[in-house]
Amino acid sequence: MSKHRTWIAVATVSVLAMIGTACSSDNGNGDSGSFEGVSLTGAGATFPDPIYEQWFRDFRSVEPGAKINYQAIGSGGGVEQFTAQTVDFGASDAPLQTDEISALPGQAAEIPTVLGGVVVAYDVPGLKTGLKLDGKTTAEIFLGAVTKWNAPEIAAQNPGVTLPSTPIAVVHRSDESGTTFVFTSWLASQSPEWQQKVGADKAVQWPTGIGGDGNDGVAAGISQTSGSVGYLSYDFAVTSNLGTAQIKREDGTYVAPSIESISRAGGILTFPIGPETNILNSVAPGAYPIASTTYLLIYENQTDPNKGQTLVDLAYWALTKGQDMVQQLNYSPLPEKIRTQALNLLSTVQHQGSTIQPSPAVKG
Repeated sequence: MSKHRTWIAVATVSVLAMIGTACSSDNGNGDSGSFEGVSLTGAGATFPDPIYEQWFRDFRSVEPGAKINYQAIGSGGGVEQFTAQTVDFGASDAPLQTDEISALPGQAAEIPTVLGGVVVAYDVPGLKTGLKLDGKTTAEIFLGAVTKWNAPEIAAQNPGVTLPSTPIAVVHRSDESGTTFVFTSWLASQSPEWQQKVGADKAVQWPTGIGGDGNDGVAAGISQTSGSVGYLSYDFAVTSNLGTAQIKREDGTYVAPSIESISRAGGILTFPIGPETNILNSVAPGAYPIASTTYLLIYENQTDPNKGQTLVDLAYWALTKGQDMVQQLNYSPLPEKIRTQALNLLSTVQHQGSTIQPSPAVKG
């Protein structure tokens, strides 16, 4: 073979090798099915933190490069950091309010991920779980108007139950919290006095009680204070072995928080998500009245294609395979109709005007 022909053969092999390498490598959009993800940061709600941490660990088996640092600092802090763009995604138990939306530097998708309940939890000697409470009485407890466990307002709803004269010690959140927003919104729907004096927000001026940071802080405060009562997400109440109250529905029945009763409430969630969106006081039979969903906040216009791809892949995986594990941690999965609509929201996430499609690996 001549030197000229040898050079052509070598050059041809080299070009083919380069083409083969290019075809087998990922293009940053996951099209080849080998996208490995990139690191992300997020901050926000404490309520979904246990399931989010589980999801973030397990998702790395799909995209090994997707190391996700999530700070459970409360919904208020999460929205602030998301707005300031110091994190790649936010998380909130409450939908964005009008002033929060106007402060955002761009359009954001609010993607429901999982359902949970806000429970009235207590630690009272001699009282096991299942104490019955209506909304009016609960509001009066947190207003500081009902001060003992054997008060007539409580006794009337619990015939046959021996109630102690132990003083009631209220524990509430000290940070800005979506859990607080859900709970105070429910109290406002049940008590005109609460609506007038306190209202509903991520942080309110509590008439009485001591504060705890995060759901775990409230759980610790209740556990460490005899005769205490507070509000926290259902999963934290279960893992803390606290008593939880049955809550009176609009139809007069009392319903205990459970995976099933919370899931029933989720069926009334409507899209698009807006400031007034909630699933409180669901009329579905057997639905728990103080139920809520939690949201991932993702900017629709992603400037970094690899981060955008990782965010879409993570959310897609959480809404599909991730739903199979939520009950293990005492959350309720999204009803199928809601899950489908949540998946549709991912089509709004784009890079340079093109929708970011989920990678083949997360759809396999």
